[in-house]
Amino acid sequence: DDWTMRRPELVDFTGRDAGYRYLRSKGNSIEGGTSEVLLNIVAERVLGLPAEPRTDKDVAWKDLAR
Repeated sequence: DDWTMRRPELVDFTGRDAGYRYLRSKGNSIEGGTSEVLLNIVAERVLGLPAEPRTDKDVAWKDLAR
């Protein structure tokens, strides 16, 4: 299989089994989240924009609800 990243309109899922389509959709979701994180970092560190509000900023990791 070809696992290279391509623009969504160029990806053809026809002829693929349901398992492949499901797993690829999860990969697309993760890839999209990565882009959002990187955009936030650029906005805060490079452009100097204010950070997004966070309620857990002063709470230790071990004290966060899971």
